[in-house]
This record gives sequence, C-alpha cells and structure tokens, in this order.
Amino acid sequence: MNHFYKKNKLTPIINVSGFMTKIGASICKNDNIKAAKEILPFFVNIDELQLLASKRISKQLGCESAVITASSSSALTESVAATITGKDLQKIYKLPNTQGLKNKVLIQQGHLTNYGAEVGQAIRLSGAKILKCGSKLSCNNEDVINKIKKNINSIACAMYVVSHHCSDYNSLNIKTFIKICKRFKIPLIVDAASEEYMEDFFIAGADMAIFSSHKFMGSLTAGIVAGKKKYIRNVYLQNLGIGRGMKVGKEGIYSSISAVENWYKRNTKNDLFKQKKIISYWLKYLDTKNYQGIDYEVIPDPTGNKINRFRIIVDSKNSNFSAQSLAYYLEKNNPSIYVRDDLIHLNHFELDTCNLKINQEKIVMKEMDKIIKRLINKKIKNNINQSMYKKLSMKSWLKWPD
Repeated sequence: MNHFYKKNKLTPIINVSGFMTKIGASICKNDNIKAAKEILPFFVNIDELQLLASKRISKQLGCESAVITASSSSALTESVAATITGKDLQKIYKLPNTQGLKNKVLIQQGHLTNYGAEVGQAIRLSGAKILKCGSKLSCNNEDVINKIKKNINSIACAMYVVSHHCSDYNSLNIKTFIKICKRFKIPLIVDAASEEYMEDFFIAGADMAIFSSHKFMGSLTAGIVAGKKKYIRNVYLQNLGIGRGMKVGKEGIYSSISAVENWYKRNTKNDLFKQKKIISYWLKYLDTKNYQGIDYEVIPDPTGNKINRFRIIVDSKNSNFSAQSLAYYLEKNNPSIYVRDDLIHLNHFELDTCNLKINQEKIVMKEMDKIIKRLINKKIKNNINQSMYKKLSMKSWLKWPD
C-alpha cells in the first residue's frame, strides 16, 4: 500500500467514511478485477454483452431486465430520460429538449439531496423538470396526491431516493409512495445506489431501481438500472442520444456481472464479525481515555443495511474544540483519515468499518488521540465552525489543478 502512495506522491488514505466517490468509492474485489482482465484483450458486441448482463443480473435480483451504465448518477439521468421518450427515436435524438413532452419528475422535497452533486441536477440533465412535493422536513399523502392531480398530464415519472443523505423526518415511506404512484399509473424509479438488499425494491413494486455496482459489490466503476423490461429497454436506447456521453466500457459491464453474482455468494457472517470486532475495540479504547466533552455511541444504518457505525459526539463547550476541527485535521493528517461527516453540523461524525484493512482501526484511534491532544492544547485551530468547514472542504476543488 505504502509503495503505491510513495511511488505516485499521493496521500495515504484510511477510509472510515463508507463508499464515497471523492476517495475512489471502494476497493475493487479480486474476482471482479479478474473479470475485467478477462475481457480486456477482446472485442465484443456491446449489445450482446449488455444482453448477457441483463440476463445474469436480473436473475440474481429477481426482476425482468437490467442494463449497465457508467455510474449510478448517469443511470438516474438515463432512467428519467427513458420515461420521457419511451422507445421513440425522434424523442431520444431531441433530448434534452423536452418541449411538448411529459417531462415532470415527482419527488419529495426532502429527497432532493446532494451526494457530491445534486440529485436535482442529474434529473434536469435529461431535460426533465422537477415537481417537488411537501417541504424538506415534511411530506404527506395529500401533498403528493394533490401535486399529481394538478399535473397528471405532464408527469413522466416519480423518483424515490433511498439514502442517508435524505431528510426522512415525516416523509412518506417507500411502500406508501409506491402505492400512490401505482394508483395514478406513474412509473417509479428508486435511487438505491448504496443499498445492500437490491431485490427488496422489486418486491416492494418499483418499476426501476438504480444501484452502484462498485460500492458494496466492488466492481469497476459502473451503475445498474434494473426492473421492468419495457422501461429498461428504453434506458438502453438512451445510448443513441444523451447516454452516449455516459457510456460504460466492456470491462465495466463484465466486472458488474461478476460483482452481482459474487455479492450473493458472500459470507455475511465474516463481515458482521469483522464489524463487531472493530467497534468493540473502539469502545474499549475510548473508555480508557475519558476525554472531556467527547461522547460516543454505536448506531444502526439509517436505511436498513446491516451496518453499525461508530458515532463520535463533540460538545465544544466542554471539549474546547469543535467536531469540525477534529474531522478536518483527521482528513489533513498523514495518513489522511476520512470520516462520515454528513451530520457534522449537529456536532458529530461517524466511523464506518466496511473498508478498513488489518489494524487500520488501531491507527484511526491512535491518530485521533494525537489530534485531540493538539486541539486541547490549542496547537492547531480548534474553533472551525460549519461555514469554515465547508469552505475548507471546497478549497482543493477551487485550487485544482494548481
């Protein structure tokens, strides 16, 4: 590991943030690397290869059909486009111009989240218009039904986002949302990019569902759209239009087939044992430290994946430093330690065990201990607030490639 970083003069990274694109999303698994290597020396007919992927992946997921895209974000854009154009080639060639077409996407406002880019932008890239339901913190049956009735002749589809990024307070659950969509015969797309239990969404009644094959499953970077054949066919046809710039290579397709099939063969007991062992170590380690103003707890995954995470809570009045300061200096450390900081404005962040290698859980605690001591002694800036944290996070983007 260190040889690679030294050779290329890159910062070593320990990932306790989960599956985040900004640090490469995941580590490709050996079987999926082998699959990519197997196909790379050959020319293949992409239509045939995508058909092979459709048959093998849909068999695993318990749905009618599937197609591989460049990423789950491109899958989102192409899925929406498919509901606007159908199989009409002239409409496909016309996108993103949707004038005169059913082009609205029904979505709860709390689901218009940001995963590194906005969900809304991925929708709009297709030429669609967003039809918001409710508010960011509340959406009920009446909000959705009234919005549908007022716009029934212009709605192309509905979108439901399953993500820890979403604001789920008082929003409609997926079963209720699907029931309403079926009542009004509106195709429903579920964005479930980082979810483990993919088949559940088809059991619930989704018309299409979107997954990242490279996150939990560890393929080369690619997205999967799966669901009803009549919709998946139209997703594939987008490759003749706006999907051309979102195309996936043969190695991404074949690696995704391997990833899905191997995912359903995995040993879940080993994964759970590793997670439990790491979290137990963190609990014992912090129990011996008695840091003033720092608390910690084990929390379940908010979307139902079988993952527990370790939450670090910082009371800045008693600790004399902010959660943002601790997270920032962990990231700027060497090795750089990326934490799950979605809710850091609430003065806490989380540690995810999924991508840790042997003994890295010990390095995380050791380095965090060093940084906490420096923050307490005011040897580094200890009062980074949310506004400063956001600006510092954007700094590397705005300076690139300098």
